Amino acid sequence: MIVSTSVLVDALSRTETRVKATVLLALVYPSFVFAVPCPIPQTLSPEFAVDRVVDGDTLVIDDGSRVRLTGFNSFELKDSGWKGRSAREAKRKVTEWLLKKKVRLTPWPAAEDRYGRLLGNLWLNDRYLGELLVAEGLALAVSVPPQSALVSCLLSIEEDARKAKKGIWLLGQLPERIQALDKNGFRFGLGSVTEIIDSQSFILDGRLRVLLPKPDPNIKIGIRFEVRGWVSRSPKWLRKEVPWSLKLKDMANRVRVF
Repeated sequence: MIVSTSVLVDALSRTETRVKATVLLALVYPSFVFAVPCPIPQTLSPEFAVDRVVDGDTLVIDDGSRVRLTGFNSFELKDSGWKGRSAREAKRKVTEWLLKKKVRLTPWPAAEDRYGRLLGNLWLNDRYLGELLVAEGLALAVSVPPQSALVSCLLSIEEDARKAKKGIWLLGQLPERIQALDKNGFRFGLGSVTEIIDSQSFILDGRLRVLLPKPDPNIKIGIRFEVRGWVSRSPKWLRKEVPWSLKLKDMANRVRVF
């Protein structure tokens, strides 16, 4: 196969640009764990400036739009203890990295959630904000389709941060024990299957009902899972026996632990 000179020049140019950007970010963010970068999307929004950082995964851009960043979740500023400290550090980092900087969003045009926030991934040069936070141990990857194209990349970066004990992984608090669940909100927990309801739902540690997005005939009593997502109170008819429920958005949010 003959490859044209113009194609080779273009490929070399893209590689050189990518290497330069990676070196620049290594200088700017020296503590960043550099796994293989997430792939750059084909289409991006026009440039926006970040006007205000709300927290680690929510910000306001200069056209007034509020943006909920997808693919990852940071803890809430109102959380107490180590979660609250992690949330404040995530906000501080995002402010340091992005305030008044030019960024782009993808996909574009972006969809909105029920609160009127734009949903998308944010890029600074050719680096994805989710990579920076997850690699620092300041956020957890989570898949919420259809905004899930980069989740496999983030999960790989998260595993590197976990092994390196970066950020929250240094504390030994995650995953949380399902038996210790005491309120709703985003949770990353570990438990064993104690009851199978049907092919799409089961109970962990007698306290958390997990609803899958599709059937899984391989669920068995005693299997241990790490699950992540937004936990809520179970319906009244079930609440007394199983107080909490988690509706998984994607099978990627459930990992078997051996």
